[in-house]
Amino acid sequence: MKDKLVLFVKGIVLGISFIIPGVSGGTLAVLMGIYEDLIEAAGNFYKSVRNFKKYFMYLLPIGFGVVFSVAICARIIKFGLDRAPLITMLIFLGLILGGIPKLFKSVSKRVGGKEILLMLIGVIIVGSMLFIDKGNSSVVLKDMGVGGYLLLFLVGMLASGTMVVPGISGSFTLMLIGYYEPILDTVNDLTAFNNLSENILVILPFMLGIAIGIVVIAKFIEFMLRKYHNATYYVIIGFVLSSVLSVVYQLFQYNYNSVHLGVGLVLMCINALFVYKIFEK
Repeated sequence: MKDKLVLFVKGIVLGISFIIPGVSGGTLAVLMGIYEDLIEAAGNFYKSVRNFKKYFMYLLPIGFGVVFSVAICARIIKFGLDRAPLITMLIFLGLILGGIPKLFKSVSKRVGGKEILLMLIGVIIVGSMLFIDKGNSSVVLKDMGVGGYLLLFLVGMLASGTMVVPGISGSFTLMLIGYYEPILDTVNDLTAFNNLSENILVILPFMLGIAIGIVVIAKFIEFMLRKYHNATYYVIIGFVLSSVLSVVYQLFQYNYNSVHLGVGLVLMCINALFVYKIFEK
């Protein structure tokens, strides 16, 4: 029971990462030590009844945590981003920074030229997203035709890929293509029990796309980890390091004062130290 509760809490953390632009769910899964298990479960649960029972019971508390987090915490996070965005983002930056030392313990080889190159590749792949102009365009999720729902399904698949791959923020990707605020508003509207039928029709194809996308991407990453574990992990470390740049990039988009900066930095350091001590054990 204790293990299930821990997985539920980790699911809550993952759900929060889906809400905050620049914070990667894949990164947090790596930092919390559940990434490889998640990839294995997502890529194999459907193969047999035995696998389904085994992996379903693992994924269930995490899934409940994610749903609970997105449903309940979406309003809290939105409030934090609206009222004190710098402090909110710095708290999560501390979470990422505190877990980075643990990543290097996941590989069994000393860092040399090859490993630095692999990390650099990871940094470049994710960092290049920061130079994409997200513009000011936003989509409307009302009165859509069949094409609109199909596109929403494809957007869900795209978001799932960025959620599975460490360092790439699904919410930031949605922001780039103009779907972030409409999806977040739909979730908030749905949890307030407003326009239920209309909002459910919007969320269902998006969630279906996420579910299918996670399975497809998970199979590929599982293969890479099985065949090229160290090399894949060094690229993942590069992804995570680049996610730090992504969060810092978000910080420069906000207006803030010295009080918010000071409080945010203190909370970031406390959070980073707390996470580091947890993972050190």
